[in-house]
Amino acid sequence: MRVLAYGVMVLSFMISPVMAATASGFVSHKAVYQIDLWKNTSNSTVESVNGKTFYSINKGCDGWYSTEKYAINFIFSEGQTSEFISQYETWESHKGDSFSFSITEDSTYNGRQTHEGYANLFTGYGEASFIGSEEGTVELPSDTVFPVQHLSSLIQQANTGGRVYQTHLFIGGEMSDSQYFVSSLIGKAKHSPPRVDLGHMADDKYWPLRVAYFNPTASDAEPEYEIEFMVQENGVIRSYIVDYGDFSMRAIMESFDPLNDDTC
Repeated sequence: MRVLAYGVMVLSFMISPVMAATASGFVSHKAVYQIDLWKNTSNSTVESVNGKTFYSINKGCDGWYSTEKYAINFIFSEGQTSEFISQYETWESHKGDSFSFSITEDSTYNGRQTHEGYANLFTGYGEASFIGSEEGTVELPSDTVFPVQHLSSLIQQANTGGRVYQTHLFIGGEMSDSQYFVSSLIGKAKHSPPRVDLGHMADDKYWPLRVAYFNPTASDAEPEYEIEFMVQENGVIRSYIVDYGDFSMRAIMESFDPLNDDTC
């Protein structure tokens, strides 16, 4: 149950202008989001959701460092509860051609799990290696991007009037659940001040970006989940909604702090 940052956060080394986009306009910052239940269907067993996300992204000399921590409590229709705690740390090179991840998850049902690894993109293909409790190497499609580069490409598409963007996204995690085919719908720019004081990083303009995550090997036409981000041009995500089909969770920013880039 990870969000990208992109999780939200969502973010090729191909030669087209969009693929060559960089995250040079992104700003280093940290934010806290309050999570609650947004919607559920009659088929859903989830009755309530409550939690927080702690997110930070920092521009280093060699790339972007990000950390995302989740603490979420679920209440089900028969009264059972489940707690989910996760820490997701990544590094992505400024060129968007190298990526590493370290994930620790602890839940009521699955216990404690850890996943580590790294990936590199080359001319025409990519490769990801998994270490620790799960070891192995998998090849990545030629159009693979990593999270920061993906978000950067979406914002550039939005700025040039693009409405649809599709690619393969590698986010790390379990070997069998580390990459997706993603299809993104880019809404028209909206204008309103943020609800939280973002200081000099505030922007009245933002875009709604809806990203559908598909298992790249599955024949099912339905995505595994979808995330709708409300994101500014500088990469600050004001809020997002994670839709699992039977239910969806909403994350609203409740606090924000700018961070200084590393001195190089």
